[in-house]
Amino acid sequence: MFSEYAGTGPLSATNGPATAAAAGATYPRGRMDATNDVFACLFGDLFVKCFEDSNSMEPVSNHYPSVESRQLSANSAEAIKSRKNKEDKYCGVCGDRALGYNFDAISCESCKAFFRRNAPKGLDYFKCPYEEKCKMDVSNRRFCKKCRLRKCFEIGMRKEYILTEEEKMRKRQRIEENRKIREIEKQKMQSGDVSTTQNRLRMLESDEHSMISEVIGAYRQSLEISVESSYSRNNPSVIDLVNIAELSVRRVIDMAKKIKSFKALSQSDQISLLKGGSIELLIIRSVINFDRDKQQFLDPYDKDSNAMTTEQLKLGEGTLFDDHMKFVKSLAVDLRADETVLIILLVISLFSPDRPNVIDKSYVWREQDKYALLLQHYLESKFPYHLAHVMYPKLLMKLVEIRNLNEEHSQVLLKVNPEGIQPLMKEVLDLNLPKTNNK
Repeated sequence: MFSEYAGTGPLSATNGPATAAAAGATYPRGRMDATNDVFACLFGDLFVKCFEDSNSMEPVSNHYPSVESRQLSANSAEAIKSRKNKEDKYCGVCGDRALGYNFDAISCESCKAFFRRNAPKGLDYFKCPYEEKCKMDVSNRRFCKKCRLRKCFEIGMRKEYILTEEEKMRKRQRIEENRKIREIEKQKMQSGDVSTTQNRLRMLESDEHSMISEVIGAYRQSLEISVESSYSRNNPSVIDLVNIAELSVRRVIDMAKKIKSFKALSQSDQISLLKGGSIELLIIRSVINFDRDKQQFLDPYDKDSNAMTTEQLKLGEGTLFDDHMKFVKSLAVDLRADETVLIILLVISLFSPDRPNVIDKSYVWREQDKYALLLQHYLESKFPYHLAHVMYPKLLMKLVEIRNLNEEHSQVLLKVNPEGIQPLMKEVLDLNLPKTNNK
């Protein structure tokens, strides 16, 4: 299931038919949500020790400038809305006619404005004069702010989507910048100077060059991590694939610990982000180490004998293989994503504020926005503007697709026998058997 097989030690025979048979059984434990709840348990001592043993860095200040409005989330929401039928929509708060999603839920313009003004204040700020049982509809939605705000939260409206004044200013600046670019392009097209406009490339700022150097350096240094392993790649079972992926998990941890903005988070938030995004991060890594010519997965500097071929992977992943390879090829081939693009995507996925148990969500939001903007500017520095403008939303939408792939992997993990999994992978993937009382 994981395509992270590079760089382990000498090979030996597989665990045999007994292991494969065990992998087909279903073992009782808490339900694993496809995207987030699967990782909801706390880390065990083993993983915390592994986490702390990574190359340490000097702690840095938790002060980072805010970036433009949440463009990654906006693009994801747009894709979801495009799949909705074009039938009439109604506000989930008051039932009035709605145009679409506002703050992650369908609502009318009136409730949208109400939520923007009052959500930051919180429910405790208001009092209900009618025992907090007010019915919300178009005619009486103005009578009780507390019940109206509660209904907003109940339908899924999220106050963290409300932009701060600084974010609003950055959004206005970006809109104005794009407007000026369109005007310049229009003028040049009218004057016949089309080639200059179409082939113009952005010059990256010095701080953007530094950010790219930091994440690429962190990724490449993480490749120096090695783990001895005796799991065979010939006719691998799902259990074999999970255990082989341990090396990649350690490398992801090591890379994250070398990124200053990640290091600035509390240790509990660092663990929550890594554990909550483990499968998605491994899938993105599989795209980075995929060799199209040899049709195999192998990290740089690792021995060819430790590579996992697509044929071997197909034996272990089964029905997941086609979807996994389709995702890999869509990034590596169709979108021509180079190493830098894939590493930035990996960091964007790492800074996902919706992971379970994340406390400082606003900081994680800002970091995700910062790297999303970095990805856009990097594309504009490599491709003509019109091409980069098409590639950018498609790349961000891959982060939505990867959630679906994550769900499929999680369902496979439900059938894995935890007794055959290495302790670190049990903790990361929440595969521990429930404790039973010994009589």
